[in-house]
Amino acid sequence: MNRNIKNKGLSRFLSVFTLISRIPVKAEFTIDFSRADFWIPAISIFVSMAAAAGFYLGMFFTGSAFVAAGCAILSQYWFFNLFHLDGLLDSADALLPAASKERRLEILKDPRVGTYGFFAGFMALGLRFALLASGMSEGRSYFHFVFPALLTAPIAGRLSAALLARFFKPASDRGLGALMRDFSLPRIAAGTAAALVPLAIFSLGSGAGADSGSGGWLLFVTASVILILSVLAVALLVGKKYTKEIGGFTGDSLGCAIELGELLFLFLFFAARTWS
Repeated sequence: MNRNIKNKGLSRFLSVFTLISRIPVKAEFTIDFSRADFWIPAISIFVSMAAAAGFYLGMFFTGSAFVAAGCAILSQYWFFNLFHLDGLLDSADALLPAASKERRLEILKDPRVGTYGFFAGFMALGLRFALLASGMSEGRSYFHFVFPALLTAPIAGRLSAALLARFFKPASDRGLGALMRDFSLPRIAAGTAAALVPLAIFSLGSGAGADSGSGGWLLFVTASVILILSVLAVALLVGKKYTKEIGGFTGDSLGCAIELGELLFLFLFFAARTWS
């Protein structure tokens, strides 16, 4: 028998959780997106746990960075990111070729994947795999090198989507994009701060170990700065592109922002750590 949830706060959490994850919730609750601005970034904690667990299990059973990177991607996408990947594919098919506004909207509603979408998805997953696997290069400890990225990248993606909804208008008064309204910067910041707690704990814990040069507050500050840069760039890019081409953002644009936000963070983080 399904449980009927009447708590407003829990209903708000479950509304967002069931929207951006594939994990079934066997409970009845009232759909309420009034605090989506807080929960979209805050739920990143669960996404990070899925990716980190996949990477750890891959390393534990095989000792291979390549297998571990694949397991991290498999775990994160199976439980959370497949819906967002679909938004990236649809966005690529609709926005990259030359087309009218009406034709772009038709493509966004088309469930089929075209050439642009296939290429975008292939490159996004391939680059993500290569970046995670590269974290084991040059004898570096994956615990100090890859785990911080897995803890932070999901925040970058979801914060990008939250800021996109905050600073740009929806393309239509119907659909998922229209439900993401009245976002508050203080609530977005609070959700982001909550999501950063695991990274802060990890940074302080790793800084107290033997390899203290890999952790501590420097790691936390570095990841946070790259997080901010990635989020601002992606939210601005996706928001402006969608506004120019179809008049505002849609549900697909939020998924696209999540995927690109995560990918850009991983790229910049591994670049910074490699040259440091």
